Formats: sequence, C-alpha cells, structure tokens
Amino acid sequence: MVTRVIPKGIIIRLATEADLQAVFGLMSALGYPDLSLARFVEIYHEVMRDPSMFVVLAEADDVVVGLATVSRRPQLRLTANLVTIDELAVAPEWRGRNIGRALLEQAKGIARHSGCRRLELLTNRARESYRRGFYIKNGFTEADSAVMRIEYDFDDE
Repeated sequence: MVTRVIPKGIIIRLATEADLQAVFGLMSALGYPDLSLARFVEIYHEVMRDPSMFVVLAEADDVVVGLATVSRRPQLRLTANLVTIDELAVAPEWRGRNIGRALLEQAKGIARHSGCRRLELLTNRARESYRRGFYIKNGFTEADSAVMRIEYDFDDE
C-alpha cells in the first residue's frame, strides 16, 4: 500500500485480528454507540477472512486513530469492479490532521489497483464531514441517486 499524503507520525496499514477492539471503538465514535460487541466480533472476523474486503487503519504512536473499510466487487453494469468505502472514521481528537484524507487516498489506491471503474461511498448529509465538503474537496462528486433499504433486526444472544 502506498499513500501519497501521510501526515507526519502516522502509519497507514491493513488491520489484523488484534485490532478488533480499536476498530470497535472507532465505529462507536463514528456514531454507532449501540453496536452489539458480540455481533461486531462475528462480523469483524468475517471481514478479515474476505479477500474482497480491506480494513485500512491509521496509527499514531501505536494507537489506531482512523479507519476505512473498503470493499471490491465486480459489477455487470460497469463491466468492471466497483470499489466502495463502506466506513470512514477518525477519532474525534485526531480530526483536522489530514488522517481522513490519507485514508481516502489509500482507498483510491486500492480502487486503481483493482481494475475498478468507480469508487463510491455513502455518507449522511447531517455528518460534519459532508457539511464542510470533505468528500468534494477530495475528488468525489455527489451522485443523483437514492439509497433504498430494508432494515432487519437481529436478536442479540
């Protein structure tokens, strides 16, 4: 992995099984405080085993301070791969230090090396990063599309 913009003192690397707690903490900081740890552990292990998934971490002084989860899959309509940034989170005290930008650059690198035709991400318009134009400033354009979904509840064990 090569990132063009890495803030001084920050290491960008792929996550390992040992990073589970740090990733769980960042997901809580992203605005998902009610995540079930038991279900998270299960899905984290599944993501780690999936060759089409990447969990990229930003680390400072041996502490994980940011993450991007990236998935790659072939798309018939594109006749190429689609790469999606599924989650992007930076610890609140580390925001504004170009860590999010470095993680986006890493995702762009994954997309380029995956023969992808499109790199996408979904975000909430209420998020501060959206309101300040973070994604636009980093080369993304807003698509004229709608997200349609059905939510299913899982009973925690």
